[in-house]
Amino acid sequence: MRAGMHMWRMGSIISIFLLLTACTGGISPAPTDAEHRSSCMFPDYSDAVVPYNIAPLNFCIDGKEFARAKVEVRGASSSLTVRARGGRVMFPEKKWHRLLEAEKGNVLSFKIDNAEFKLQVSADPIDPYVTYRIIDPSFEVWHRVEIRERDVTSFRERILSDWRHTENSCMNCHIHGSGRGNLSFFHLRGPKGGTILNRNGVLRKLTLKNDSMPVAATYGDFHPSGRYAVYTWNNVIPALRALDSHRMEVYDTASDMLVTDFDTNSMLFSPLTSNTDAYETFPTFSPDGRYIYFCRAPYHPLPDSVRQTRYSLVRIPFNEQTGSQGDSIEMVWDAEQQGGSASFPKFSPDGRFLMFCRSDYGTFPIWHRETQLMMMDMQTGKVDSLSVLRADDASSTYHSWSTNGRWIAFASKRGDGMFGRVWLAHVDAEGKVSNPFCLPQRDPEHDRLFLRSYNIPDLGDAPVPFDARTIKHIRKHLSAEQFQ
Repeated sequence: MRAGMHMWRMGSIISIFLLLTACTGGISPAPTDAEHRSSCMFPDYSDAVVPYNIAPLNFCIDGKEFARAKVEVRGASSSLTVRARGGRVMFPEKKWHRLLEAEKGNVLSFKIDNAEFKLQVSADPIDPYVTYRIIDPSFEVWHRVEIRERDVTSFRERILSDWRHTENSCMNCHIHGSGRGNLSFFHLRGPKGGTILNRNGVLRKLTLKNDSMPVAATYGDFHPSGRYAVYTWNNVIPALRALDSHRMEVYDTASDMLVTDFDTNSMLFSPLTSNTDAYETFPTFSPDGRYIYFCRAPYHPLPDSVRQTRYSLVRIPFNEQTGSQGDSIEMVWDAEQQGGSASFPKFSPDGRFLMFCRSDYGTFPIWHRETQLMMMDMQTGKVDSLSVLRADDASSTYHSWSTNGRWIAFASKRGDGMFGRVWLAHVDAEGKVSNPFCLPQRDPEHDRLFLRSYNIPDLGDAPVPFDARTIKHIRKHLSAEQFQ
């Protein structure tokens, strides 16, 4: 989002929230084992598929009678037993990893006194790193923003950039190129800011704006070669509303698409994607680099026509030799025929599946509670509604794929409808998606007590080569390269 547009913040809910979610203060469990488990365990990992290299799945058991409960985990050939402490079940990391390594492809049974749940251990590893932005979930555009990197095989976390080192500047959209730790970018807004490019481990600060652009580049993605990136610039407007359950609407009053060449410091435009007849947003390259897929809506005067604004999925050819876009735009998913609006398309690494968000209308899915993930099979054209990922009255958005194509990470407000969390799910070779599970935390109560949101979780195969101090130095001392 653009910096400098402060709005009123939500009132405090800390005292009520903490009162209702204390780990050992829950109501006694319901009579049956199934009801017992679902009412007192948090997070609920039952029936999930998890990677064998995931961090320990620590969880809480609500209810004072479970303060010292015995928990037995059994697989085909291994077992692990721990005892809850104050209702918290926390597994030793080394023993946990030995257990999952031995049980690849098997089912684990978790027995808690008289209750039991099971999950599947996949032999498919997940990328070891995920980056995300930490932001207030309020009606303020930005405040005290951080971008962090988490090792999902453990609980180690580092701050890549934060408000303390950047004079409370806004920052957004940290994206890996093809999941590579040595290829990424994010936008650092405000004075002395720019797009921070990490390419082959070399850091640059770029001004991705020229005189014809009212704002700098916004949403983007890398070409597989790493030489190019595609962006849209978006004149983003947030607005409070008093209409049914939608209290916030974010829309673009103008937007166009461009390609940047990092070798020549040039920006390349096409008349097909840089005119006033349509809005363009959320571009991404196909894994073979031959097409740019993006979301496109016909022009409507906004905000009056925001409910009539629906984005289709389209594509345009791309020439890697010249960096130019093609001479025709092809429909991929027609918003008018489908009765919805598409956003945030992302390909599986092999190009077989295209996952995207579907909302009733508009372009900013995080504020639309009806937003859910969809997946198109590019071989058959069939679109799966991914009912297994659906959540009642909570958006699921901002997904990314692991480099082996077997896992997705996405942000969802499921559970409380307020705070975005990182969720993970397995995708098999035929596109079947398994029950999602929440990114595990060292303290299993973390997600009930942490009153900020995670968004734009992006999986990576290696750590990025910078941290908050590096970004502070770049912001202060490195001049931004101009693009023409």
